[in-house]
Amino acid sequence: MKRIKFTKVQKKRLLSIASGAVLFAAGGICRLLDAQLCSDILFAAAGLAAGLMCIVRAFRGIARGVFFDENTLMTIAAVGAVCLGEYPECAAVMILYQVGELFQSVAVGRSRRAISELSKLCPDSARVLQPDGSYKETAASDVNSGDTVQIRAGERIPADCRICEGVTDIDTSPVTGESVPGGAGVGDEIYSGCINMSGTVLAEVLKRAEDSAAGRILKLTETAGDRKTRSEAFITRFAKVYTPLVALLAAAVALLVPLFIQIFGGPSFSETFPDWSRRALSMLVISCPCALVISVPLGYFCGLGSASKKGILIKGSTYVDTLARVDTAVFDKTGTLTKGTLSVDRTEVFDGGDAASILRLAAGAEQTSSHPIARAICTAAGEIPPASDISETSGVGVEATVEGIRVCVCRPMHSVEGTAVEVKADGKNVGYVYLSDTVKPSAAPALRELREQGVANTVMLTGDNESAAGKVASEVGIDTVYASLMPEEKFEKIEELCADGCVMYAGDGINDSPSLARADVGVAMGALGSGAAIEAADVVLMGGDMTALAKAKRLARSTVRTVKANIVISLAVKLAVLVLAAFDIVGMWAAVAADVGVCILCVSNSVSLLRK
Repeated sequence: MKRIKFTKVQKKRLLSIASGAVLFAAGGICRLLDAQLCSDILFAAAGLAAGLMCIVRAFRGIARGVFFDENTLMTIAAVGAVCLGEYPECAAVMILYQVGELFQSVAVGRSRRAISELSKLCPDSARVLQPDGSYKETAASDVNSGDTVQIRAGERIPADCRICEGVTDIDTSPVTGESVPGGAGVGDEIYSGCINMSGTVLAEVLKRAEDSAAGRILKLTETAGDRKTRSEAFITRFAKVYTPLVALLAAAVALLVPLFIQIFGGPSFSETFPDWSRRALSMLVISCPCALVISVPLGYFCGLGSASKKGILIKGSTYVDTLARVDTAVFDKTGTLTKGTLSVDRTEVFDGGDAASILRLAAGAEQTSSHPIARAICTAAGEIPPASDISETSGVGVEATVEGIRVCVCRPMHSVEGTAVEVKADGKNVGYVYLSDTVKPSAAPALRELREQGVANTVMLTGDNESAAGKVASEVGIDTVYASLMPEEKFEKIEELCADGCVMYAGDGINDSPSLARADVGVAMGALGSGAAIEAADVVLMGGDMTALAKAKRLARSTVRTVKANIVISLAVKLAVLVLAAFDIVGMWAAVAADVGVCILCVSNSVSLLRK
C-alpha cells in the first residue's frame, strides 16, 4: 500500500483536526466530571483550533464578495452554536468539516497525480551528437529536427526520431498502453515517451519535443478540462443559486417561524427562537454543496485520467458523455479494422504485357503518395523510376509521366475480386495490381464487446470494392457495409447516420478528417505518430489495438454512471436531512455527519474510477 504524501496545506489541516480532537476529548472528560465551565471552554477552544482555517477563509471570501461558500456557512453554524450555548456542536461542526475537507483534498490530489504522471513521458535532457563526434547533454526542449541523438538502454525517447544506427526493443506502453515491446532497427520511427529497452541507438530527430507524440499528449491532457459537460455546467449554476436559497430558508426558519408562532398565540419569540435557530443552523450545515461541486467534476477528471493511463486520450469530459451514449459505431476499413499493411499478391496483365514492367510503371506514378496501396506497390517494385507531372486525386488515383509514358493508377472501372488498382499507359488499360490486407485480431472481439455495451448498429465505410469490403465485414461481424465510397460520400453517409442516432466514427485520422469531425464522436485509431489524427478526432487511441475502443466506451459509461450516482445520492441525502432538521428530528451532529459522510462517499465513488 502506497504511503500518502501530504501537502503543506493538508498537514496544517491535519494538525488542526488533531488539536481540535484532543481539546474535544478533554472537554468531554471535564463534562463527565461535572466541570461545566472548563468543559465549555475546552469545547470552544476545540472548535477554534479545528476551524481557524475555515474562519480565515470565510473572511477572505467575504472580502472578495463571496458570501455563501462552504467556509462562510460553517463559520456561521459554529458561531451560532456558541451563541446558543451548544459548545460541543460548535467543536463537532468544525472537526468533522475539516475531516471531510482533508479527505476531499487527498482524493483530488491523488487524481491530479494520476494525470501529472504523464509529464514523465518527456525526459528533461538528451545527448546530441556534435560535429566533432562527441555528445553534449542538452535540454530536451532545445533539441531540433535534424539533430542526431544517442538513446541508451533504459532511457526514455526525448522526441519523435528515426533510427539511423543500432537495433533495440521499444516499450510503447507509457504512451499506447500496449504491454508487449516491439523490435526496432535502422529506418524505423520511434516516438517520444516510449522507452528504449535494450541496445544503444543513434536516431535522427524528426520533430521538436513539444510537437512530438508525448508533447501532443501533454497539451491534450492540459486542455481536456476546458470542455465541460452539461452536468458540470448545471452543477456550477446550481450551486450558485442553491446555497443562497438554503441560507435564506434557514434565516426564515430561525426568525419568521418563531414570529408566526407568537402571532398565532403560541409561546413568545424569545422562548422559541433558540430552538428554531438550532434547526436553522443544522440546515445551514447540511446545505453545503461540497459533495456536488467537488465529486461531479472530479468524476470526469478521474475518468479522463484513467483513460490516459491506458493510451486513450479524450479531449474533454463532454466527449465522455457523448461516447457513453453512442449507439452506432462506424469504421473505416484499411488501418482501422485491418492492419493497413497491404502487400502485392499478383499482377494481371493484358495484351502480352510484362508484369514487372507494369509494376514498375505503377510504382513510378505512386512514389510520392502516402496511401497504403501506393506504399505496397513501391515496396513490391523495388527499383522506382523517376517521374514528373505527378497529380493525385483523393479517392480516385494518381497520374504521372514515367519514362515518357503517361501512367494512370486508379480504381478499377469494372468489378474485381478483392482489392486492386487498374494501371493505364497512355490511356490504355495494361493490367491490374491485386493487393491483400490482414484483419486485426482484436477487431472481432472489440465489436462483440461494443455490442454488449449498447452499440446496436455497426457500419463500415470504405473506398474499397464490395468484394474486399464484404470479406472483412464477415470476418469481424459488421452489420452494414458501404463500399466504393469517395471521401465526400463517406461524409454524407455519416450525416445520414447522425440523423438517426449517436454516431462514433473510427478512422486513421488523416484521410478521414471530415468524417471524424462530423461524427458525434470521432476516434483516431493507432495515432501514435499522427499529428493530423490528434487535431481531427475527439478521442485518440495511441495504439492500434481495437479493444482500446471497447475500453474507452466501457470507461465512459462507467464515468457517467458514477457522476449520476453522485448527483442522486448527494441531493437525496441533503434533502432528507434538511427536512428532518427543519422538524427537529435530527440535530446539528447528524447534519454535519451527513454532510461530511455524503461528501466522502461521493468523492470515494469518483476516485474509484482511477482503478477501473
